[in-house]
Amino acid sequence: MTTETQKHLLELPNAFAELSSLTAFLGGARSAAVEIDCSNVAAMPSRCLQLLLSAEQQWRSEELGFAVTHIKDSCRKSLTLLGLEPNRFEDEVTA
Repeated sequence: MTTETQKHLLELPNAFAELSSLTAFLGGARSAAVEIDCSNVAAMPSRCLQLLLSAEQQWRSEELGFAVTHIKDSCRKSLTLLGLEPNRFEDEVTA
């Protein structure tokens, strides 16, 4: 089992960008803490948010660290529009 945090830079320049790299990353990092860097996310599409919320629940149920970091203000506005608190994913260090 890997104890090192696996990191992924999420590239979503628009709401229609492919999520295949994120799904592949999550599938390959199932036994480790993960950190998703959203510094290149302009807006959070609902399908990406669903994937992140599901993955967060899975990782937490397995007592593994899960963090979504570097969320821009424009991305936080997307979270609000999708019915979540803008600080739903706070920048944090994975455990």
